[in-house]
Amino acid sequence: MIEWTFDPHEVEWMLEHLKNMWDGRLASLAPGGFPAYGRLLHPAHGPDNAGVRWADIAAHNAVPMTPTRAFVHVALPECLPDGVTAWIGRPPRHGGLERRQAGRLVELLAPHTQTADRVSFALSADFGRYTRVRPDLPPEPAPDPIPPSVRQGFRMRVPGREYLVYRGRLDDALVWMHQKDSPNWWWIDAQTPQFWWPLDHSWAVASDAALPWSIIAGSQDLIAQLVRDPQLEVMAITEDDVVEPRPAWLTAVIDRAVHDLMNHRRAVIDTARGAVFCHMTGNGATGMRIESGGGWALLHPERANRSLEDQVFDRVWGALQTQLNLL
Repeated sequence: MIEWTFDPHEVEWMLEHLKNMWDGRLASLAPGGFPAYGRLLHPAHGPDNAGVRWADIAAHNAVPMTPTRAFVHVALPECLPDGVTAWIGRPPRHGGLERRQAGRLVELLAPHTQTADRVSFALSADFGRYTRVRPDLPPEPAPDPIPPSVRQGFRMRVPGREYLVYRGRLDDALVWMHQKDSPNWWWIDAQTPQFWWPLDHSWAVASDAALPWSIIAGSQDLIAQLVRDPQLEVMAITEDDVVEPRPAWLTAVIDRAVHDLMNHRRAVIDTARGAVFCHMTGNGATGMRIESGGGWALLHPERANRSLEDQVFDRVWGALQTQLNLL
């Protein structure tokens, strides 16, 4: 049974150890000062909806796999060996673990704490705010699983994020994970909390809505065990590791597309996973439409802090990831 509680001591401990959050390092997502860190990669999904490891996608596409690669590095190769077609499937989930992955992590974390019955969890404050859509009925707000007193109460805050805090046993990390045959099947964003940590502070789990991986902080033994486990895909990282930058060849391809858009209002980006078509229309507030998927966005050429070229670059990069199913 979970207990909605804003424990100031535990929240203060977490916030003190997250003071370097968003400094660009992978481990800054999790509390600092632990002996070891692991990067838990959320699985992608093949055509049969089965989970697929990033390392298997990298092997299929004949690209190296390293602990600091982003998904685009493994899923969008510059070129492919003769006779090989690019791996096609759905990208990893952002923001939290999938049920099978989370269940296995709970099993492995339990022996590494003396307080598995006293674990704090920080859950995104946006969780539970959904609209339910059913056949032949108008859309309606779904029942909120969060009590009103909690919605209106204290929150754990980090830059750009707010969390509701509860406490329970370790397996209460799974309390928001619902199966499709559950009466609450409409919780399509069913997820794990963004932060979990036991009272003895022996380890911590951290995720973020914008990322397709989680970070585990703990002992050397724990991280080594997670790395060896065949049911998870965990890669050991150091506290100073950062995500590898976008591949140089891909930046050059986008630069050429920006040049074509600025000069000819049209661009085609050919990749191993298919082509993305773009064109720009309008004056003043310039619109760019991604023809291959019908998406579009308004740009602001007079925005003082961003050049039009930079804005176009961002839109092309975003369109490429969206249309090629990399996000």
